[in-house]
Amino acid sequence: MEVIDQQVINDNKEIYAKIQSELLAAEQEILIATAWFTDDDLYQIVSGKLDEGVRVEIIIADNQENEKLDFDRLVDKGAEVYKIKNSGSGIMNQKFCVIDQRIALHGSYNWSVNAKKNNQESIISTNHQETIASLIENFNNVKHRILGQNGQPIPPKTDKPKVLPVEAPVKAGAEFEKVLDSMIAAEVGSFDRKLLREQGFERSRLNSGDHQVLYKAFDTVYSVFINDIDVIDDKKKRLQTKIEEHRVKSCDGLNKTCELEIGHCEQDNALTKTKLESQQTQLEAEVAISSRNIEELKFDKIPFIEAQNEELDRQIKKAELEFITPKIKWYELIPTLIFNVALLGYLFVFYSSAAYILLFSVADAKEQEAQSLSIAAPQIFNAHAISRAYERGWIALLFICLFVFIPLSFAMADRFIRKPWVTHLIFWVGIIFLDGAVAYKVTQSIYEVNYARDNVHIPWEWHMAFTDTNFYLVFVFGALGLLMFKFALAKMMRLFEDRNPDILTQRNRLFVTQLRGEIEVNKGKIMTLREELGTLDKEVIRLKADIKKILQELSTLPITLNHELERKRSQLITDLETIDKIATIYIIHIQSDNLSISVDALKDRINVYLEGWNDFLYQEYAIPKAMVKTAEAADMAITWQVEKLHTNKVDKRVKFNTSE
Repeated sequence: MEVIDQQVINDNKEIYAKIQSELLAAEQEILIATAWFTDDDLYQIVSGKLDEGVRVEIIIADNQENEKLDFDRLVDKGAEVYKIKNSGSGIMNQKFCVIDQRIALHGSYNWSVNAKKNNQESIISTNHQETIASLIENFNNVKHRILGQNGQPIPPKTDKPKVLPVEAPVKAGAEFEKVLDSMIAAEVGSFDRKLLREQGFERSRLNSGDHQVLYKAFDTVYSVFINDIDVIDDKKKRLQTKIEEHRVKSCDGLNKTCELEIGHCEQDNALTKTKLESQQTQLEAEVAISSRNIEELKFDKIPFIEAQNEELDRQIKKAELEFITPKIKWYELIPTLIFNVALLGYLFVFYSSAAYILLFSVADAKEQEAQSLSIAAPQIFNAHAISRAYERGWIALLFICLFVFIPLSFAMADRFIRKPWVTHLIFWVGIIFLDGAVAYKVTQSIYEVNYARDNVHIPWEWHMAFTDTNFYLVFVFGALGLLMFKFALAKMMRLFEDRNPDILTQRNRLFVTQLRGEIEVNKGKIMTLREELGTLDKEVIRLKADIKKILQELSTLPITLNHELERKRSQLITDLETIDKIATIYIIHIQSDNLSISVDALKDRINVYLEGWNDFLYQEYAIPKAMVKTAEAADMAITWQVEKLHTNKVDKRVKFNTSE
């Protein structure tokens, strides 16, 4: 049996708040039928629900007031908007809304600014499925009539709309009692809504809408209501049977629910235990890893670096206190000295010969030719270069001897310039250009002597040097000798520098500075490792605290589970006793003709009667006058309720809400 949740709202602010909250809660469908729809706030809510994919259908009167809002924009978003013309069967005066087929809001409240701010309105909010189905059917009938007016085909009528589930109350006793109240109301308080509305319409017609007669009319509605709740014997038997059936059903449901909740509690407890044990294992693994890292820092990394510093300190002290001039390495010095002397002699002889050939070989050949002497065959080396240069005068001898120092200066450039890249550049460039030039000129001189001897018959041209082997022989002999002399000289200079006290002192100071720099770097590493060690110690303490907390939680899990299971079993016993007690009380009330019925059922009849009354007003009078008369009728209804209900002048079986 469905749980009926129904209330009557008379305050305009509360009415608006109720409509707003229910619209915002809509998930599937909104059906709106209202004569006037000018409230922009409600319009924006409906527009927003369209954006969320909610289906919206609206029926409004085809009048100028309803042109204030842009309903075409809602149509563009997917809404279905129907405007009914006031012709034939009177004006459009419907005022209800059905949301998700779960709740209906119906009464005198139009969705207009005037209704929200000025009028005195009332609505009924209900989840009664018969009422919802009736209103949906009414909505479809009006829609079909509009389609017929517009000449559009009428869609076939569908079956009774599917009822959406209604969420049950939380407390078992309150739920059970509410169901029993609904059961009793359905059994003894049902009435013909259409007939009552027609009676209100007819009474309004007979009295021309005079609200003064409403007081007695409400008394009549009240008297009929009281007569309807008198229970005859067959109703008593049916109610007792239904109450007993629902009691058994509720008790079974509570037992099953309790079993499910107990099962969920046990599953949650097991999952929590597994989760905590997993966390404990993970934390213990992290503690083990952190502990190993701490031991590694304490006993390996930090002591290793400290030992390095101790060794560096010993080296510094040794370097500062002890300084001994190295011994002469005769096994290196003697060969190096011999090589340097030999290479120097070779270079002197080679370049002096080359200089003589460059300067005097061609002249010697011409002199021999003038004296009709045979010209000696030219060679790349002249063994008599120095003696023949001496015969030509001491200036020639001096030039030949000094010429040798030009290639030697290239080989010894690193002794004058301290930038390595500059010395390398000077050496290689000097070798290439100097030796290349010497080789070229020597080759040219030899060729011209051969030409003078008629060994060759083609005059000399510059490119011939690069096809003559003499050019490459002179270049290789000169360059190779300079290169070897450069290396031998550098080696000998290093042997002497190693025994230079000034150089050794500078090296010693640089060595000590480097060692102290390494010590400072190691100290920085030790400080970093000690900070890491402190962080790991704190982390281990935190992890152990977390493990202790988890162990405490694990130890309390069985106790917590037992308490929760005991609480649920106690709650089940209490709920079962409550249901039995409530069922017994209701059966006693039935047997003693003392059934209570909610005052909302009476208010519902008053509102249905008023709807019929207002139907005549809007049919008979112009809208402004009809609105005035509707407000007068609403005032009379409020006055009657205050006098009749709030002063407790009603039958004792009428049960008021706790909020009233």
